[in-house]
Amino acid sequence: MRYMDLTRVAEAPGCGQMLAYTRKKVIFQPYSNLGEVRDVLADTELLELHLFDGQKEYRSIASRSLRFEGGRIEAVAQFPADRERDVYKETVMLEKEFGAKIMVLNHIHYDESNGMADIDNYRLRMGDE
Repeated sequence: MRYMDLTRVAEAPGCGQMLAYTRKKVIFQPYSNLGEVRDVLADTELLELHLFDGQKEYRSIASRSLRFEGGRIEAVAQFPADRERDVYKETVMLEKEFGAKIMVLNHIHYDESNGMADIDNYRLRMGDE
């Protein structure tokens, strides 16, 4: 998967944090516009790309499954973080070279008919609150 193949990247936050997994390295850095992301990732084969800010995340994941057209899964996650009943928060420490923490906001869906809960979406944001 290459940046130029992404069809929904225009829905990403205009500026924020980039977390890109490639075959050769992990790229983790802030970006000030999507043109900057395009320049950094121009000819890179991507395995996973996350572009996020405090409110929204765009992500694309390479897939070999025939269920996903173009060999990728693209999604935009945007849900409020302040609803404690619907969001489970986890703080993840990144490796020393990045020296940062990422908050994973897991969106919880409750099925009232059987009392079961499942995580139906997630999004990333910087920090630990």
